[in-house]
This record gives sequence, C-alpha cells and structure tokens, in this order.
Amino acid sequence: MINCRIIFLGDEARLAGLHRVPGWEILPAGNDPLAVVANLALLPADSEVPEGLIDRLALPLLVAVGEAPAAHWLDRADGFVLAGDDADTIATVASSVLNAGTGWRVAEQAGTAQHISALSAEAQRIADALAELARSTEQEGEAQVSAPMVRRLIRLRRDRDRHFPADLFGDPAWDMLLDLVAARMEGVDVAVSSLCVAAAVPTTTALRWVRSLSEAGVFVRRTDPGDARRAFITLSDQAHDAMIGWLRRFATVFALR
Repeated sequence: MINCRIIFLGDEARLAGLHRVPGWEILPAGNDPLAVVANLALLPADSEVPEGLIDRLALPLLVAVGEAPAAHWLDRADGFVLAGDDADTIATVASSVLNAGTGWRVAEQAGTAQHISALSAEAQRIADALAELARSTEQEGEAQVSAPMVRRLIRLRRDRDRHFPADLFGDPAWDMLLDLVAARMEGVDVAVSSLCVAAAVPTTTALRWVRSLSEAGVFVRRTDPGDARRAFITLSDQAHDAMIGWLRRFATVFALR
C-alpha cells in the first residue's frame, strides 16, 4: 500500500480501474499542470502531450500502455501499467518507480493476477537456468561466436512464422535474449520499444516480459548517458555470459561460419 499523489496527463475517461488502486490520489492536470503538486506523472502511451512538459514536471513517469503505444513514451518511461494489471500490481509498479533501484517487483503482492505471478515465476526460472548455464560453460571451448551468427539465428526464427502460425510458439523471452546478446556484441544500445519489436509479440505481452525479466535480474534498465529521459535495456553480465556459453555450444554442434 502506498500513498501517492499522481498527476494524470490524459482524458479522465481513460482512468477506468486506476481510481481503485489503494493509496492513489489521482490529480487532473488542469490548465496548468506545473502548478499541481504530485509524486508521479501518469500518461497514456499514445498521448500527444509535449515531451517538454514532461521535462518541466521533472517527475518519475508511469506510462499506461494500451493498443497503440508511442515508441518515445515507452523509451522514457520509468515503469508501465499494462492491460490486465490488477490494483495490487499497479500499486507495486508505482511504488518501484517512486523508489528507483528497487526493481519492478510484481510477483509478491497478495491478490496479484494469477497470470502475472506465473510470468514472474517463469522469469525467475529463466534467470536460474541462465545462472546454471553460465557456471557450467566456464570451461567450454572457445568456439567463435559473432553478432552476424546471432542475427542469422534470429532470422531463421522469424522464417519459422512463414510455415507455422506465429502464436504457436510462445517464447518472446528467448527472442529478446538473442536480440540483446547480438546488440551487446555490436555495441548497440537497445531501447525498450526496439526490444518489444524484437519479441515479435503484442507490445503489452513484451512489456510484461521486460518487467518480469528485469525483476528477475536477467535484464538491466540503464539510463541513456546522452539523454537522461531515455532508458535502454541490457543483459546482466551473468545472463550475457550464459548466452555466450550456449551460443558456443550451438556453433560447435552446427559448425556455423
């Protein structure tokens, strides 16, 4: 339970469900949002609010994601409220945003939606498996692993969709892991919106995975050093080492060049 004054930068008709969150006081932006005293800003992900206004508010930003989110809001959000989140989950995410650095914990709240708890448990299982893989591959041979090899593997996964229904394979976490390990080898930063595209699933599904894998320590959220308004997602060092270990095994078995 948190006590939080939140300025909502959108049509109040879109606040269905959010008023029920314990400890929230929803404040309309009114004609002068800068005069509103609040702890946190909340806006819809398709909002046309000028980014300069968000800069001047200087508040942590919680984005409510619907059907057509704007990429720039996804990339600068401190946290996400997603379709299907229950009141406890929303309150927990808001609390994490207000206490930056504690992680987006969504699995330990009483009453949290069952599918969210299951997703968090799966994310933790992935984290544990990656940790074990990292330990077991420390003595592996030095088979060559490259970003082009990983990109080729990703393309093969996308080609799969030409032969089977895309929703037959529910593994967005693996697609994101592959994209992040390739990006790290290329020295490329990956924004949240780009990672959602790489997941090849609806944005809200991808964001649930980003949130849960961040909680599990597989993903690390890092502020853009050149623009503090944006955030990038990277693999934790342990997750990266585990992925490199698996890719070396893959390269050895299939002799990719």
